[in-house]
Amino acid sequence: MNMKLGEYLRKERKKLGLTQQDFVQNIISVSQYSRVENGEQDLKVSDFVKLISINNLDINQLIQTFQNNTQIKQTVLETLAQAFYDRDLTKIKKIKDYLKQNSLDNSLLLRTELIILTLENKDISHNKNLERQFSEELNKFDDWTNDKVFLQLFGSSMLIFDMDRLNIYMNKILSEYTNKIYSLSFEDQRRIAGICINYLNRCYSKKNLVLVNKSINLLNQLARNPDLLMYRLLGKYFKYLFNNENAKKDQILDLLKVAGYEKFTINLAK
Repeated sequence: MNMKLGEYLRKERKKLGLTQQDFVQNIISVSQYSRVENGEQDLKVSDFVKLISINNLDINQLIQTFQNNTQIKQTVLETLAQAFYDRDLTKIKKIKDYLKQNSLDNSLLLRTELIILTLENKDISHNKNLERQFSEELNKFDDWTNDKVFLQLFGSSMLIFDMDRLNIYMNKILSEYTNKIYSLSFEDQRRIAGICINYLNRCYSKKNLVLVNKSINLLNQLARNPDLLMYRLLGKYFKYLFNNENAKKDQILDLLKVAGYEKFTINLAK
């Protein structure tokens, strides 16, 4: 993150009348945060999202201020992801309205619309208009298997595509990352793993088994990083699900619930 963002955080903190210690609330150390405000250190997107949330900063104002900043777009995506997990339709619709009124980032608007339709349990599998819009966005990228924006769009648009087209996209991703995903950065591994989970979820609902084993295998190749535990665990979940090993599948479901992920399990194929 850059100096401009550090200045933004400082301004918002002072408007709230908070000290740096009160503003960060132990998310990061005060010394780290001080360097962020001074433009001397970057701030992880996940920590930035937490700062926005605990201090009730206006996400719409944030988008307007930094509409050309890639990291801010990532922050909006993570905010949407958390709102999706929380099933917070009100927050998501506010973000959508602001994006629409100010003509900001069509890809973010499409993703927001898809999340809303999903939470409203709308049947979008035959929504040709939405499919066309997503296809146009996805086709803007040449080396799309390595493009973060494309991959984020692809991961969120799976419900739109029919399985034949989805399998074509997924086969290219699997060909690109099989046997090398463990060597990628944490964020890249997490992004590809999330795509695999969404794809497997879709495959189960459509009884499509074409690339199931390859997708599960890719999840099993993730680095043994504790931060990637959820994705590796979900890889096992889908292995048991597709193999009808119900007792083992249910053990993982119970574990997720005990760990506080009840809302997450609502969206898992069973």
